[in-house]
Amino acid sequence: MRKLPPTPNLTALLALAALAELFLYRITKAIFLPSQDGTATERWLAGVALFTSHFSGILALILAVVALVSALGGDQVFPRSMRITVSTIGLFFCALASIGVLWTLAPQYNVHLRISHAFLTMFLALGLWHGERPLRMKVGITLFALPIVIQAFLVFSLRMGWVQTGPGLLARLAHIMTLTAMMAAPFLLTQGSWSRLRVALSVTSGLLLAAGFAAALLTRFDLVQAALFYGLSIDLNGLASTAEKLYSTSLVVAFASLAAAIVGSLVGSARSRLGGWGLMLIAVAGAEITSPKPALFTLCGLLALVISGTRHTSPLATTDSPLLPPPAAPSSLT
Repeated sequence: MRKLPPTPNLTALLALAALAELFLYRITKAIFLPSQDGTATERWLAGVALFTSHFSGILALILAVVALVSALGGDQVFPRSMRITVSTIGLFFCALASIGVLWTLAPQYNVHLRISHAFLTMFLALGLWHGERPLRMKVGITLFALPIVIQAFLVFSLRMGWVQTGPGLLARLAHIMTLTAMMAAPFLLTQGSWSRLRVALSVTSGLLLAAGFAAALLTRFDLVQAALFYGLSIDLNGLASTAEKLYSTSLVVAFASLAAAIVGSLVGSARSRLGGWGLMLIAVAGAEITSPKPALFTLCGLLALVISGTRHTSPLATTDSPLLPPPAAPSSLT
């Protein structure tokens, strides 16, 4: 029997589009392309970067809406007791995200976007602990979810005037928690058995990224600093003091570990690949949610991770789901 072509995986497409948006729009356009009219090549690259940004945002919006609607139809992601609250907050968040992706979201509504996104993330983490999933996955996903909630609380506190200075201890705690989640991702968020090839690919990718990142820090620190700031909202001060060196080392280890987890997941089963694409979406969103697109990326990424860890069949784990591709068709009849 002729083997059928695989069904497109929208989560994989979104993850690749978000990765392209990170490098082309947030990094290349902000650092290397002039703000005014440049050469024909520069204008062409700016147009490609802008198209990638719009495409990834629209695709993330569509996938987030479909995934939330599907998740609310069952009990595997959100318990029945959360449905009314999650549907109300989800509708509000999707409305604000739609305005931000399709038009321009007014700055005063960005706080509302972050708060609604934080509530969705919090309910997703609570539903995660309610379901039947491995404990290590519950811990790993929660480590990625809690910093989003903490950052939104800090933004709301500053807006209400509860604190007059910078974010301080809570912001550092959220950042440390994110780095911890990245370092622990290979142990907490990967699924399936590990063959020798899978281990080799995962370890090799992590070591290569660590070597390249460390070399770039030592040779072109200014370029790495700008790329991290504009691309991932990470502020890297320098390499002079011991604290700065320790922080830079922790970044290298965190990104290398996350790369190893993503590669290890992508060479696994269908559910493992779904988790890998979810990790990639969370990684490219950045350390802080500053606009609708990163918020949509993280929401889709967290949903993909939660769905990939379900032990039983759910409405999101069917072949009709936009997040999970159907199993490959057999090549012959038995």
